[in-house]
Amino acid sequence: MSEIKVEVVKDSRGFAALEREWGDLYQNCPRTTPFQSWQWLYSWWEYYGESYELRLITMRLSDGLLVGTVPLMLERRIGFGRLLWIGTGLSDYLDVVVRAGWERQVAEAAVRALVGIRSWYVLDLHQVRLDAAACDIYQSWCGPRLYVRQGGCPVIEVKPWDELLASLSKNLRSTVRRAARRAADDGLYRKIAETPDTKQAARRLVALHREAWQERSIGPEHLTKTFEDFIVAAADRMVDMELGGISEFWQGEEVCISNLLLLGRGYCGTYVQGASQKAMQRYQWSSLYIWDAVEIAHSKNMSYLDLLRGEEPYKLRWSSSVIPTNRLIMGRHQASWMAYAGYHALRSRAKVYSRCEAAPYWIKRAAGEYRALKRKIIFEAQKFRGRI
Repeated sequence: MSEIKVEVVKDSRGFAALEREWGDLYQNCPRTTPFQSWQWLYSWWEYYGESYELRLITMRLSDGLLVGTVPLMLERRIGFGRLLWIGTGLSDYLDVVVRAGWERQVAEAAVRALVGIRSWYVLDLHQVRLDAAACDIYQSWCGPRLYVRQGGCPVIEVKPWDELLASLSKNLRSTVRRAARRAADDGLYRKIAETPDTKQAARRLVALHREAWQERSIGPEHLTKTFEDFIVAAADRMVDMELGGISEFWQGEEVCISNLLLLGRGYCGTYVQGASQKAMQRYQWSSLYIWDAVEIAHSKNMSYLDLLRGEEPYKLRWSSSVIPTNRLIMGRHQASWMAYAGYHALRSRAKVYSRCEAAPYWIKRAAGEYRALKRKIIFEAQKFRGRI
Protein backbone atom coordinates (compact mmCIF):
# COMPACT_ATOMS: atom_id res chain seq x y z
CA MET A 1 0.00 0.00 0.00
CA SER A 2 1.38 3.42 -1.01
CA GLU A 3 2.38 5.84 1.71
CA ILE A 4 0.21 8.95 2.00
CA LYS A 5 1.88 12.35 1.89
CA VAL A 6 0.12 15.00 4.00
CA GLU A 7 0.20 18.74 3.39
CA VAL A 8 -1.63 21.58 5.18
CA VAL A 9 -2.72 24.33 2.78
CA LYS A 10 -2.76 27.70 4.56
CA ASP A 11 -3.46 30.24 1.81
CA SER A 12 -6.35 30.95 -0.55
CA ARG A 13 -4.17 30.61 -3.62
CA GLY A 14 -3.40 27.02 -2.71
CA PHE A 15 -7.10 26.37 -2.11
CA ALA A 16 -8.01 27.83 -5.51
CA ALA A 17 -5.37 25.71 -7.25
CA LEU A 18 -7.09 22.51 -6.06
CA GLU A 19 -10.21 23.00 -8.19
CA ARG A 20 -9.49 20.45 -10.92
CA GLU A 21 -8.04 17.76 -8.62
CA TRP A 22 -10.84 18.28 -6.08
CA GLY A 23 -13.38 17.76 -8.85
CA ASP A 24 -11.85 14.39 -9.72
CA LEU A 25 -11.71 13.42 -6.04
CA TYR A 26 -15.35 14.46 -5.56
CA GLN A 27 -16.46 12.26 -8.45
CA ASN A 28 -14.67 9.28 -6.88
CA CYS A 29 -15.99 9.76 -3.33
CA PRO A 30 -19.23 7.80 -2.80
CA ARG A 31 -20.13 9.47 0.53
CA THR A 32 -19.87 13.06 -0.59
CA THR A 33 -22.63 15.67 -1.00
CA PRO A 34 -22.66 18.95 -2.98
CA PHE A 35 -21.67 20.73 0.23
CA GLN A 36 -18.25 19.04 -0.07
CA SER A 37 -17.68 20.22 -3.63
CA TRP A 38 -14.86 22.67 -4.30
CA GLN A 39 -17.43 25.01 -5.85
CA TRP A 40 -19.42 25.29 -2.62
CA LEU A 41 -16.55 25.39 -0.12
CA TYR A 42 -14.30 27.75 -2.06
CA SER A 43 -17.22 30.15 -2.57
CA TRP A 44 -17.86 30.07 1.18
CA TRP A 45 -14.20 30.71 1.90
CA GLU A 46 -14.13 33.70 -0.50
CA TYR A 47 -16.86 35.49 1.41
CA TYR A 48 -16.52 34.25 4.98
CA GLY A 49 -12.91 33.18 5.32
CA GLU A 50 -11.50 36.52 6.43
CA SER A 51 -12.28 35.76 10.09
CA TYR A 52 -10.39 32.44 10.04
CA GLU A 53 -7.03 30.90 9.18
CA LEU A 54 -7.00 28.19 6.53
CA ARG A 55 -5.91 24.72 7.64
CA LEU A 56 -6.94 22.61 4.66
CA ILE A 57 -5.38 19.15 4.92
CA THR A 58 -4.62 17.29 1.67
CA MET A 59 -3.48 13.67 1.28
CA ARG A 60 -1.66 12.39 -1.80
CA LEU A 61 -0.03 9.22 -3.01
CA SER A 62 3.59 9.18 -4.11
CA ASP A 63 2.51 9.77 -7.71
CA GLY A 64 0.66 12.93 -6.68
CA LEU A 65 -2.88 11.52 -6.84
CA LEU A 66 -5.16 13.33 -4.39
CA VAL A 67 -6.92 10.74 -2.21
CA GLY A 68 -8.38 12.92 0.53
CA THR A 69 -9.05 16.42 1.79
CA VAL A 70 -10.04 17.55 5.28
CA PRO A 71 -11.37 21.10 4.75
CA LEU A 72 -10.63 22.82 8.06
CA MET A 73 -10.05 26.35 9.30
CA LEU A 74 -8.70 27.74 12.57
CA GLU A 75 -10.65 30.22 14.64
CA ARG A 76 -8.85 32.08 17.44
CA ARG A 77 -10.83 33.73 20.21
CA ILE A 78 -9.14 35.23 23.29
CA GLY A 79 -6.27 32.79 23.05
CA PHE A 80 -8.55 29.78 22.49
CA GLY A 81 -8.15 28.08 19.15
CA ARG A 82 -10.64 25.69 17.63
CA LEU A 83 -10.70 23.91 14.30
CA LEU A 84 -13.93 24.00 12.29
CA TRP A 85 -15.08 22.80 8.92
CA ILE A 86 -14.84 25.32 6.12
CA GLY A 87 -18.48 26.11 5.41
CA THR A 88 -19.67 25.85 9.02
CA GLY A 89 -22.97 27.61 9.58
CA LEU A 90 -24.36 27.67 6.04
CA SER A 91 -23.73 24.05 5.02
CA ASP A 92 -26.24 21.33 5.88
CA TYR A 93 -23.81 18.41 5.57
CA LEU A 94 -20.06 18.59 6.15
CA ASP A 95 -17.41 15.93 5.84
CA VAL A 96 -14.00 14.77 4.68
CA VAL A 97 -13.66 14.04 0.95
CA VAL A 98 -12.09 10.60 0.45
CA ARG A 99 -11.35 8.59 -2.67
CA ALA A 100 -13.12 5.23 -2.59
CA GLY A 101 -10.97 2.50 -1.04
CA TRP A 102 -8.76 4.89 0.92
CA GLU A 103 -11.05 5.63 3.86
CA ARG A 104 -8.97 3.96 6.60
CA GLN A 105 -5.62 5.32 5.40
CA VAL A 106 -7.00 8.85 5.02
CA ALA A 107 -8.52 8.76 8.52
CA GLU A 108 -5.20 7.65 10.04
CA ALA A 109 -3.28 10.29 8.07
CA ALA A 110 -5.79 12.96 9.16
CA VAL A 111 -5.27 12.09 12.83
CA ARG A 112 -1.50 12.41 12.43
CA ALA A 113 -1.93 15.74 10.65
CA LEU A 114 -4.25 17.08 13.36
CA VAL A 115 -1.70 16.29 16.04
CA GLY A 116 0.88 18.25 14.06
CA ILE A 117 -1.26 21.36 13.60
CA ARG A 118 -0.53 23.90 16.32
CA SER A 119 -2.66 26.46 18.20
CA TRP A 120 -5.90 24.50 18.52
CA TYR A 121 -7.53 23.02 21.60
CA VAL A 122 -10.85 21.76 20.25
CA LEU A 123 -11.85 20.20 16.93
CA ASP A 124 -15.56 20.99 16.51
CA LEU A 125 -17.12 19.31 13.46
CA HIS A 126 -20.69 20.35 12.70
CA GLN A 127 -23.40 18.71 10.56
CA VAL A 128 -21.88 15.24 10.33
CA ARG A 129 -24.06 12.37 9.10
CA LEU A 130 -23.88 8.93 10.66
CA ASP A 131 -22.25 7.47 7.53
CA ALA A 132 -19.77 10.34 7.09
CA ALA A 133 -16.08 9.66 6.54
CA ALA A 134 -15.38 12.05 9.44
CA CYS A 135 -16.71 9.37 11.77
CA ASP A 136 -13.62 7.30 10.89
CA ILE A 137 -11.43 10.14 12.20
CA TYR A 138 -13.57 10.34 15.33
CA GLN A 139 -13.18 6.61 15.96
CA SER A 140 -9.40 6.82 15.43
CA TRP A 141 -8.93 9.79 17.76
CA CYS A 142 -7.12 8.79 20.97
CA GLY A 143 -7.83 12.00 22.87
CA PRO A 144 -11.07 13.11 24.57
CA ARG A 145 -14.11 13.08 22.30
CA LEU A 146 -17.88 13.48 22.37
CA TYR A 147 -20.69 13.63 19.87
CA VAL A 148 -24.09 15.27 20.29
CA ARG A 149 -27.20 15.29 18.13
CA GLN A 150 -27.32 18.52 16.15
CA GLY A 151 -30.39 18.30 13.96
CA GLY A 152 -32.13 16.46 11.20
CA CYS A 153 -32.92 16.72 7.50
CA PRO A 154 -36.36 15.40 6.44
CA VAL A 155 -36.40 13.47 3.18
CA ILE A 156 -39.16 12.44 0.76
CA GLU A 157 -39.02 9.21 -1.20
CA VAL A 158 -39.34 10.18 -4.85
CA LYS A 159 -42.38 8.64 -6.54
CA PRO A 160 -44.75 9.59 -9.35
CA TRP A 161 -46.63 12.68 -8.13
CA ASP A 162 -50.07 11.05 -7.83
CA GLU A 163 -48.58 8.16 -5.89
CA LEU A 164 -46.81 10.56 -3.51
CA LEU A 165 -50.00 12.55 -2.98
CA ALA A 166 -51.85 9.37 -2.04
CA SER A 167 -49.45 8.91 0.88
CA LEU A 168 -50.27 12.33 2.38
CA SER A 169 -53.02 13.18 4.82
CA LYS A 170 -56.39 14.05 3.32
CA ASN A 171 -56.16 17.71 4.37
CA LEU A 172 -52.66 18.19 2.99
CA ARG A 173 -53.61 16.41 -0.23
CA SER A 174 -56.54 18.78 -0.72
CA THR A 175 -54.37 21.83 0.01
CA VAL A 176 -51.70 20.74 -2.46
CA ARG A 177 -54.21 20.11 -5.23
CA ARG A 178 -55.88 23.47 -4.63
CA ALA A 179 -52.51 25.25 -4.85
CA ALA A 180 -51.70 23.43 -8.10
CA ARG A 181 -55.09 24.33 -9.64
CA ARG A 182 -54.70 28.00 -8.71
CA ALA A 183 -51.19 28.08 -10.15
CA ALA A 184 -52.43 26.54 -13.42
CA ASP A 185 -55.40 28.93 -13.59
CA ASP A 186 -53.11 31.91 -13.02
CA GLY A 187 -50.76 30.83 -15.80
CA LEU A 188 -47.73 30.07 -13.64
CA TYR A 189 -45.04 28.14 -15.43
CA ARG A 190 -41.76 26.80 -14.12
CA LYS A 191 -38.33 26.59 -15.66
CA ILE A 192 -34.72 26.08 -14.65
CA ALA A 193 -32.66 29.24 -15.04
CA GLU A 194 -30.32 29.04 -18.01
CA THR A 195 -26.61 28.93 -17.20
CA PRO A 196 -25.87 32.48 -18.49
CA ASP A 197 -28.72 33.78 -16.30
CA THR A 198 -27.63 32.00 -13.09
CA LYS A 199 -26.20 35.07 -11.34
CA GLN A 200 -29.32 37.15 -12.00
CA ALA A 201 -31.54 34.23 -10.96
CA ALA A 202 -29.56 33.87 -7.72
CA ARG A 203 -30.06 37.55 -6.87
CA ARG A 204 -33.78 37.21 -7.63
CA LEU A 205 -33.88 34.20 -5.33
CA VAL A 206 -32.24 36.02 -2.42
CA ALA A 207 -34.59 38.99 -2.86
CA LEU A 208 -37.63 36.67 -2.84
CA HIS A 209 -36.22 34.78 0.15
CA ARG A 210 -36.01 38.00 2.13
CA GLU A 211 -39.48 39.08 0.97
CA ALA A 212 -40.99 35.76 2.05
CA TRP A 213 -39.47 36.06 5.51
CA GLN A 214 -39.96 39.78 6.13
CA GLU A 215 -41.31 40.46 9.60
CA ARG A 216 -40.77 36.78 10.39
CA SER A 217 -37.93 34.81 11.98
CA ILE A 218 -35.21 35.00 9.33
CA GLY A 219 -31.58 34.32 10.19
CA PRO A 220 -29.82 37.72 10.38
CA GLU A 221 -27.01 36.44 8.16
CA HIS A 222 -29.49 35.98 5.29
CA LEU A 223 -30.05 39.75 5.22
CA THR A 224 -26.41 40.58 4.56
CA LYS A 225 -24.73 41.49 1.28
CA THR A 226 -22.13 38.84 2.07
CA PHE A 227 -24.76 36.09 2.08
CA GLU A 228 -26.20 37.30 -1.24
CA ASP A 229 -22.78 37.42 -2.89
CA PHE A 230 -21.94 33.96 -1.55
CA ILE A 231 -25.17 32.45 -2.93
CA VAL A 232 -24.54 34.09 -6.31
CA ALA A 233 -20.96 32.78 -6.52
CA ALA A 234 -21.79 29.27 -5.28
CA ALA A 235 -24.85 28.91 -7.52
CA ASP A 236 -22.94 30.11 -10.58
CA ARG A 237 -20.10 27.65 -10.03
CA MET A 238 -22.33 24.72 -9.10
CA VAL A 239 -24.71 25.15 -12.04
CA ASP A 240 -21.70 25.22 -14.36
CA MET A 241 -20.62 21.81 -12.98
CA GLU A 242 -24.19 20.39 -12.93
CA LEU A 243 -24.17 20.26 -9.13
CA GLY A 244 -27.18 22.52 -8.76
CA GLY A 245 -29.81 24.67 -10.41
CA ILE A 246 -32.27 27.46 -9.70
CA SER A 247 -35.87 26.54 -10.47
CA GLU A 248 -38.31 29.43 -10.86
CA PHE A 249 -42.07 29.88 -11.15
CA TRP A 250 -42.86 32.69 -13.56
CA GLN A 251 -46.08 34.64 -13.94
CA GLY A 252 -45.84 36.74 -17.06
CA GLU A 253 -42.55 38.61 -16.90
CA GLU A 254 -41.99 38.17 -13.17
CA VAL A 255 -40.62 35.39 -10.95
CA CYS A 256 -42.88 34.77 -7.97
CA ILE A 257 -41.32 31.60 -6.44
CA SER A 258 -37.70 30.46 -6.61
CA ASN A 259 -35.73 27.52 -5.23
CA LEU A 260 -32.01 26.67 -5.21
CA LEU A 261 -31.60 22.93 -5.80
CA LEU A 262 -28.43 20.98 -5.04
CA LEU A 263 -27.92 17.81 -7.07
CA GLY A 264 -26.18 14.97 -5.26
CA ARG A 265 -25.72 11.27 -5.94
CA GLY A 266 -29.21 9.84 -6.22
CA TYR A 267 -30.94 12.77 -4.57
CA CYS A 268 -31.95 16.39 -4.95
CA GLY A 269 -31.78 18.89 -2.08
CA THR A 270 -33.79 22.11 -1.60
CA TYR A 271 -31.34 24.59 -0.09
CA VAL A 272 -32.99 28.03 -0.01
CA GLN A 273 -36.39 29.20 -1.26
CA GLY A 274 -38.17 32.48 -1.80
CA ALA A 275 -41.59 33.79 -2.76
CA SER A 276 -43.30 37.12 -3.28
CA GLN A 277 -45.87 38.27 -0.74
CA LYS A 278 -48.53 37.99 -3.44
CA ALA A 279 -47.61 34.34 -4.11
CA MET A 280 -47.61 33.56 -0.40
CA GLN A 281 -51.12 34.97 -0.02
CA ARG A 282 -52.42 33.26 -3.15
CA TYR A 283 -50.87 29.78 -2.87
CA GLN A 284 -49.46 27.39 -0.34
CA TRP A 285 -46.11 28.04 -1.96
CA SER A 286 -44.20 25.34 -0.05
CA SER A 287 -46.37 22.75 -1.82
CA LEU A 288 -45.48 24.25 -5.20
CA TYR A 289 -41.72 24.25 -4.66
CA ILE A 290 -41.81 20.71 -3.25
CA TRP A 291 -43.91 19.53 -6.21
CA ASP A 292 -41.41 21.16 -8.57
CA ALA A 293 -38.40 19.59 -6.81
CA VAL A 294 -40.02 16.13 -6.75
CA GLU A 295 -40.74 16.36 -10.49
CA ILE A 296 -37.13 17.36 -11.19
CA ALA A 297 -35.76 14.55 -9.00
CA HIS A 298 -38.10 12.04 -10.66
CA SER A 299 -37.00 13.16 -14.14
CA LYS A 300 -33.38 12.52 -13.14
CA ASN A 301 -34.17 9.06 -11.67
CA MET A 302 -33.20 10.20 -8.18
CA SER A 303 -34.38 8.14 -5.23
CA TYR A 304 -35.20 10.89 -2.74
CA LEU A 305 -35.70 14.60 -2.21
CA ASP A 306 -33.82 16.05 0.75
CA LEU A 307 -35.54 19.06 2.38
CA LEU A 308 -32.27 19.67 4.22
CA ARG A 309 -31.72 21.18 7.64
CA GLY A 310 -34.71 21.91 9.84
CA GLU A 311 -37.46 19.66 11.13
CA GLU A 312 -40.26 22.16 10.56
CA PRO A 313 -43.79 20.73 10.76
CA TYR A 314 -44.53 21.37 7.08
CA LYS A 315 -41.47 19.33 6.08
CA LEU A 316 -42.33 16.47 8.41
CA ARG A 317 -45.84 16.23 6.92
CA TRP A 318 -44.20 15.33 3.61
CA SER A 319 -41.20 13.31 4.75
CA SER A 320 -40.84 9.56 4.92
CA SER A 321 -37.75 9.73 7.17
CA VAL A 322 -35.20 12.10 8.73
CA ILE A 323 -31.43 12.02 8.26
CA PRO A 324 -29.85 12.89 11.64
CA THR A 325 -26.73 15.02 11.86
CA ASN A 326 -24.26 15.15 14.74
CA ARG A 327 -21.59 17.43 16.12
CA LEU A 328 -18.25 15.72 16.78
CA ILE A 329 -16.14 17.44 19.45
CA MET A 330 -12.56 16.25 19.91
CA GLY A 331 -9.91 17.72 22.17
CA ARG A 332 -6.15 17.99 22.30
CA HIS A 333 -6.13 18.34 26.10
CA GLN A 334 -8.63 16.97 28.61
CA ALA A 335 -9.10 20.18 30.63
CA SER A 336 -9.93 22.59 27.78
CA TRP A 337 -12.04 19.97 25.99
CA MET A 338 -14.06 19.09 29.09
CA ALA A 339 -15.37 22.61 29.68
CA TYR A 340 -16.16 23.16 25.99
CA ALA A 341 -17.74 19.76 25.35
CA GLY A 342 -19.69 19.83 28.61
CA TYR A 343 -21.25 23.19 27.78
CA HIS A 344 -22.34 22.09 24.29
CA ALA A 345 -23.64 18.73 25.52
CA LEU A 346 -25.87 20.45 28.08
CA ARG A 347 -26.98 23.04 25.54
CA SER A 348 -27.87 20.34 23.04
CA ARG A 349 -29.88 18.41 25.60
CA ALA A 350 -31.72 21.56 26.71
CA LYS A 351 -32.51 22.39 23.10
CA VAL A 352 -34.01 18.95 22.48
CA TYR A 353 -35.95 19.06 25.75
CA SER A 354 -37.36 22.53 25.08
CA ARG A 355 -38.94 21.22 21.87
CA CYS A 356 -40.33 18.10 23.47
CA GLU A 357 -44.11 17.95 23.83
CA ALA A 358 -43.72 17.05 27.51
CA ALA A 359 -41.51 20.03 28.32
CA PRO A 360 -43.03 22.59 30.73
CA TYR A 361 -44.36 25.75 29.10
CA TRP A 362 -41.87 27.98 30.92
CA ILE A 363 -38.94 26.04 29.46
CA LYS A 364 -40.31 26.31 25.93
CA ARG A 365 -40.96 30.02 26.43
CA ALA A 366 -37.50 30.65 27.87
CA ALA A 367 -35.88 28.75 25.02
CA GLY A 368 -37.87 30.74 22.48
CA GLU A 369 -36.96 34.04 24.09
CA TYR A 370 -33.29 33.01 24.20
CA ARG A 371 -33.28 32.17 20.49
CA ALA A 372 -35.03 35.45 19.63
CA LEU A 373 -32.57 37.47 21.75
CA LYS A 374 -29.62 35.66 20.17
CA ARG A 375 -30.87 36.48 16.66
CA LYS A 376 -31.37 40.14 17.65
CA ILE A 377 -27.87 40.43 19.10
CA ILE A 378 -26.33 38.91 15.96
CA PHE A 379 -28.41 41.21 13.76
CA GLU A 380 -27.39 44.34 15.67
CA ALA A 381 -23.74 43.30 15.67
CA GLN A 382 -23.79 42.85 11.90
CA LYS A 383 -25.47 46.23 11.43
CA PHE A 384 -22.72 47.78 13.53
CA ARG A 385 -20.06 46.10 11.37
CA GLY A 386 -21.75 47.40 8.21
CA ARG A 387 -22.65 43.99 6.78
CA ILE A 388 -26.37 44.81 6.47
